[in-house]
Amino acid sequence: MPGDACVSHFTKGFDIYMRSMIQEAEDRETKNIRAVNDYLQLRRETFGAQATMSFLSFGLGLPEQVLSHPVMQTVTLAAMNLLCIINVSFSTEEGKNVTTQAYR
Repeated sequence: MPGDACVSHFTKGFDIYMRSMIQEAEDRETKNIRAVNDYLQLRRETFGAQATMSFLSFGLGLPEQVLSHPVMQTVTLAAMNLLCIINVSFSTEEGKNVTTQAYR
C-alpha cells in the first residue's frame, strides 16, 4: 500500500495534469504559441509526468522529506524532461514513422 506522501504526490500530479489539459485547450482555441521553455513546461504536464513519476515511489514508503528533497526534485525533473522530449519526438510524423518501422 502506498504511503500518504506518495498518494499526495499522485493527487497533486493528477490535478496538474487536468489543469494543463484545460490550458492546452485554451491555447488551441486562442491559437497561442508558447516559447520553448513554456511549451516544455506545459507538455510535461499534459502527458501527466508528475502523476506518472509518483507511481515509482508507490510501495516504497518514502517519507515526504525524501520525496521533496532538492536532489530528488532535480532528478525527478530531469526524468520528466527526458520523458517529455521522447514523448514529443514520437508524437511527430517522423517519430511515428520510426516507431512503425521499428515494429515491422
